[in-house]
Amino acid sequence: MTINKLNKKRFIRDLSKLVSFKTITSDVVENAKALDFIRSRISKKAVIDRITNNEVESLIASNKRDKSPDICFLVHSDVIAGKPNQFKISIKDGVAFGRGVSDMKFSIPIGYTLLNALIEDKSKISFTLVVTTDEETGGFNGAAYLAGRYGLKPKILIVPDGGDGLVFVDKAKGVCALRIDSIGKPAHSSRIWDGKNALEPLVRLCGSVLSRYGKNNRRESWKTTANIGKLQGGVSANQVCPEAYAILDFRFPETTTFEAIFDEVSAMARNIDRTLKVSVYSRGEPTAVDVNLPIVKSFISSFENIYGRRIKIKGTYGASDARHFAKLKSPILMIKPKGGDIHGDRENVDIDSCLLFYKAIRDFILNLEKIGAKHW
Repeated sequence: MTINKLNKKRFIRDLSKLVSFKTITSDVVENAKALDFIRSRISKKAVIDRITNNEVESLIASNKRDKSPDICFLVHSDVIAGKPNQFKISIKDGVAFGRGVSDMKFSIPIGYTLLNALIEDKSKISFTLVVTTDEETGGFNGAAYLAGRYGLKPKILIVPDGGDGLVFVDKAKGVCALRIDSIGKPAHSSRIWDGKNALEPLVRLCGSVLSRYGKNNRRESWKTTANIGKLQGGVSANQVCPEAYAILDFRFPETTTFEAIFDEVSAMARNIDRTLKVSVYSRGEPTAVDVNLPIVKSFISSFENIYGRRIKIKGTYGASDARHFAKLKSPILMIKPKGGDIHGDRENVDIDSCLLFYKAIRDFILNLEKIGAKHW
């Protein structure tokens, strides 16, 4: 078997096998099977580690043992739940359909074939393929751990998890999800003055948040948005609610910070009811890359040359594992081949576009090798 070439037949075969694994994030066994398969497709000359953190496994495969590789190709194998027939790939008019084909199992054969080719060529470029298994639930035990305690610090990070249809993502919003807990006092609703309704201050807080950010929610923009993701409390309609909580999900641009939003909401909460408790539910930093950097220009140029078309540049509103590496300030290169309906019943990816995608990244790496790392 030629492991350093990516042709259509081999790509379809490997993608079909990957889709057949029902790698729901919480299914540790099924994700391990998928990683076993991926390992079987990687050159025996590769340096391979399988890291487990809080029962979440990640595979790290490199052509050189280096925690600061020139390039890290970051992907994930986990998917959201799907119908049984979605875990069997179908192909129509050159388009593959199935759970995870676009988000983002298409990238896995591309990643290990790139690694194999660099090993075969004895490339001076250090390249690391990382496959995580918990991106769909935030990536806190996978990518966040690798970027933090594990100490993975790539010089360039390629994350093909945004930019569907060949759009280069120059920035992505951050995540600030906050939980607000409220404690009241139960009473019969006919004597509401004998108790304290825990829902009331939360409703007022949600109103204040919407007064501040609601206008940003009405149309697409690069401003901070606020979603009332959950408002829960009460057992019976005729009881004053004794306990309640809300979860607010903010998506914010690189011009603000998680801390600024947290402090703002905390101040709102104190003004309404000093007993409200604000805590972190989930967080992720925004990412941004300067498109005028030579390395970014070279990356986009490779795609334009291989695809024979102009590459659009645009921000994305969704989050990916890239956010866990934002603090490193390494250039984050994000783009995807033609595909769509991610998490939907008709999730799809264009096969020929995937093959060109491999060629474009290969071209980018070869160009880097020609100019030498000191000139990046």
